[in-house]
Amino acid sequence: MPVILILSVFWLLSFFLPVEQLAVCTGSPWWTFFTYSFVHVCFLHLAVNSIVFWTYYRIIRKSEIIFIIPLCIAVPALSALMACSDVPTCGFSAVISTLMGYYMSGCSRTFFFKSLSLVIFSYVFTGIFAEGVNTLIHVYSFTGSFVLSLIYRMVMQCFRNRR
Repeated sequence: MPVILILSVFWLLSFFLPVEQLAVCTGSPWWTFFTYSFVHVCFLHLAVNSIVFWTYYRIIRKSEIIFIIPLCIAVPALSALMACSDVPTCGFSAVISTLMGYYMSGCSRTFFFKSLSLVIFSYVFTGIFAEGVNTLIHVYSFTGSFVLSLIYRMVMQCFRNRR
């Protein structure tokens, strides 16, 4: 899996280079809105993000990659812009939240409400007990991706119906 390999290389580089300058925070350069996803605080952070990403990737890999890739670049960057704080933020979880929003936009109503309950619980739990985690970036990534994916799916459905 190339994405997990890239994340691992960035984590290994953190032992030799000051990659903390790639994290996003208030006043950081514009390019950190795109680089913060590749930097991880510790191996456990990298491992958890890699496992969750791999889970969603296995489900979504046959979907519209032409839509998912730009979505996974633009939405986390915009989320970082909106939720920037004084505490440096890093990690691939904003991309994972984007994938979750895309996936859940195509779920049945029953599965959607069960999954949404789990997502909300995890964000509330993280916000309360994980000090230093910028939960707003996750929320914005999930919400933005969900809304954009709903619009995309509706447009594609209308396009298919016209044929």
